[in-house]
Amino acid sequence: MSVLRRQRASLAHLGQRIPTKVLGLVVLAVLALVGFFAFNRARILITVGSGETVKAEFARDYKLEPFKSVVKVSGVKVGDVTGVKETDRHTALVSMKIDGSVLRKLGDQPSAAVRPTLLVGGAYYVELTHGGPGGGFGAGRTIPVERTSVPVELDQVLSAITPDAQKSIPRTVERLDATLRNDGQEELRKIITDAPDTLEPAGVVLSAARGTRPDTDLTGVVTGLQHTAAALTKQDGQLDSIITSLATTSSALADERRPLAQTVADLPQTLQTTRAGLADLDPTLDKLTTTAQAFRPAARQLDPVLAKLDPVLERTLPVATDLRILLQDARPLVDRLVPTAQDANGVLTDVRGPVLERLNGPIVQTVLAPWHGTGVYKGGGNDHLLYQELGYWFSHGDDVFKFHDSNGAAGRLMAGVGVNSVGGTATVLPLEQYLESLGLQQPLGPQEGTRQGAPGLIPPPAAGPDAGALGKLVTSLDLPLVSRSFP
Repeated sequence: MSVLRRQRASLAHLGQRIPTKVLGLVVLAVLALVGFFAFNRARILITVGSGETVKAEFARDYKLEPFKSVVKVSGVKVGDVTGVKETDRHTALVSMKIDGSVLRKLGDQPSAAVRPTLLVGGAYYVELTHGGPGGGFGAGRTIPVERTSVPVELDQVLSAITPDAQKSIPRTVERLDATLRNDGQEELRKIITDAPDTLEPAGVVLSAARGTRPDTDLTGVVTGLQHTAAALTKQDGQLDSIITSLATTSSALADERRPLAQTVADLPQTLQTTRAGLADLDPTLDKLTTTAQAFRPAARQLDPVLAKLDPVLERTLPVATDLRILLQDARPLVDRLVPTAQDANGVLTDVRGPVLERLNGPIVQTVLAPWHGTGVYKGGGNDHLLYQELGYWFSHGDDVFKFHDSNGAAGRLMAGVGVNSVGGTATVLPLEQYLESLGLQQPLGPQEGTRQGAPGLIPPPAAGPDAGALGKLVTSLDLPLVSRSFP
């Protein structure tokens, strides 16, 4: 109690010392400051608050009030309008104070639009939209009038409607009312009834669309789609050309769907085979690496050879030039050889088949085979081939008829000793047996009693008194003849 009494006494003493007028002035000043702050609270808070100032130029001043109108991005407030100024071009330059983090997400070419809070008007605000591939919009920059827009009032829309359209609007409303009164009302109820069940999965889809980082994933997807759309629409008709080409490609794939499906079905096996082939290629590549390393000294030694080859190539150049002229002159000859080659192709086609088969078969086998007698000729013949015996025959014939005189060539008979005369006894071969040893005459048949010549040959002279002169001569001389047998 003593303390309270002392405080009251000190206040009373202070009140006695301060004049009443001064105290009244202080109270009035405090009241004036409180009133000024109360009426300019928004201006003061926005001025002293944090943020970056940017500007946007609109076609006209459209109901924006400084420190009352707000700035939004996707419906969320991000700043305030701090000033509206008319320019020399009769446009409105609007100053806005926006959070710096928001500016970094708008891109380097954002757009701005004045929008009403309600459909029929009310308070207006500035809507900022992301634009451009850049990272952000710098502070102090101005959005040009080309990227800004102002709303269109309902009366402007109605004034643009033609009188006929104005007359048709009531009819349209009447028909809409009739539709809602009939089945449309019931269908609308069904939509409202089914909407909750549909909206719940839609909410899950939208939540998933936001990604694992809701603050950046969806924004990045939208930004990427915007860049894609900007690239597709950069040139007039480009998107139409892409869609037309896509339709053509789809049609071609549809026409070849079976081979494509087979290719896709065979693709795993193909990949396995390719993998195995690549695995088998590894040793070859290793050997190639070793070979390449060993080839480096040879490549170094190849440089002088190439240096010496240059003069040779220079000397060869005139020859190649003359060869070009020769080839040009030979062109008519080649053109004429074309029909000849075609005719020769026909000839070779005719030769191919039975002719070559006969030539490669019996004829070649006969020429390249030795002859050994069978039956009554058993023991005759040798291992010499037919072409060798023919060579011997022509050589001996040439030796027999090598003597010439004025009457022409003269043949001679030669006596010799064969392998069957080693024991000292020579075997005399009459002409008939000699021809038989050559395979040109058949021996006496067991029943015919006559001599038969080889098929297609003139029968040999018979032995005895009716024998020919050559046969009698050989028989009378009784000389051994050395012969070679061949088929």
